[in-house]
Amino acid sequence: MRRAERVTLFFRARGFLAPAMALTFAVVCLAHSAQAEEADLRCGQEPGNRFFWVERGYCDMDMLGPERAVGIVIWNHGISGTGPQYQVPPALMMRLLQVKGWDVIKINRNNLGETSVEASLRRAVGRTLDEVKAQRKRGYRRVVLAGQSFGGYISLEAAEAEKDLFGVVAMAPGVVLRGGGSFGLDGAVTDRLLQGIRAERLAVVFPAADSMFGSVERGRSAVKILRPRIGPWLLLDETSGISGHAGATGGRFSLRYGTCLVEFLSPDEVPGGRFSCPESKPWEATRELLGWPSSVKPVSESSIPSAIAALNGTWYGLLGESVVAFALVGGSEVDPGVLYRAATPRVSGGMFSPTVSGPEVHVRLPSKAEIIVTPGPGGAATLTWISADRTRTEKTTLKRVSPGDP
Repeated sequence: MRRAERVTLFFRARGFLAPAMALTFAVVCLAHSAQAEEADLRCGQEPGNRFFWVERGYCDMDMLGPERAVGIVIWNHGISGTGPQYQVPPALMMRLLQVKGWDVIKINRNNLGETSVEASLRRAVGRTLDEVKAQRKRGYRRVVLAGQSFGGYISLEAAEAEKDLFGVVAMAPGVVLRGGGSFGLDGAVTDRLLQGIRAERLAVVFPAADSMFGSVERGRSAVKILRPRIGPWLLLDETSGISGHAGATGGRFSLRYGTCLVEFLSPDEVPGGRFSCPESKPWEATRELLGWPSSVKPVSESSIPSAIAALNGTWYGLLGESVVAFALVGGSEVDPGVLYRAATPRVSGGMFSPTVSGPEVHVRLPSKAEIIVTPGPGGAATLTWISADRTRTEKTTLKRVSPGDP
């Protein structure tokens, strides 16, 4: 019996998919190996009749290829019922790895096939292992598996089966179990996986107050399991200041621990045992995430209205989970102009001609949203973002880049 026929019968027998859907995914399996070798990495693809496909992690950044890249990161996304989780980009922090010379790709899964967690896990682990082989065949010297939630769990499962990985990064890894109308986490399964992983470097993030998994504390048992490891390991547990199931995917985590993870996954030698994060470097992480130009200089005092003189310089901070930066610069038509960028994780922004009204600097963004920046108390600045339809507002405090910052 051919492979496609065996797969079709398997799905029909277990009632995972309707017969028509089973036939569709049987066709997928026939093209499976070819897709692993000849991946179309364009972003924004629709699944069509595929269960898996591969995209670049960040299509606004160039990939270096196996000859020049430090290595490749293979990202797996989470699962949310039958929602299209493939539309969710990799964690913002992964951009820092690409800035530092890694290539980042993500394996997408068709949400219409996510009808059984067990079946999805089995297929996703197999597909991830196929991708590891394909990227090694292309010539990548170092391979890192990474993911969040279900994607983190897929990465751990695949890493247990694949003994020759450079690294694994699992953010809030786990599987939600449904029973009697309740949700829970089988922590023993995650513990077992941590024991069996032989990757050269292993990083795990267990945010506090992870309501997806019942806010169960997992760091304490992980320390006991990981302590005997010979190679380097990094554990950011419930005491690390990161909270919420998606706490490791956004800007707050990137500014606090992004440079730490970059150092941990450096191709340079890292001592064995538990890795201690150096002091956070939020401006360095901001500058690299945004591709902030090093040539930005303060505007001369003679060309800046006195009401906004306190805003001179470069400012940065978090707007929700987006990393943002703002600076008054010399403009071509209006002096000063404004340089504004945001990473969400896609980087947007550019040079703008502002409107100055008293102490307020107003900028209309290409999305038709508006930002207003004003001097704040204690030498800070306040940034207010207003949606294009004027129905939503977010406000944050920006910090000025000091001369000693990199």
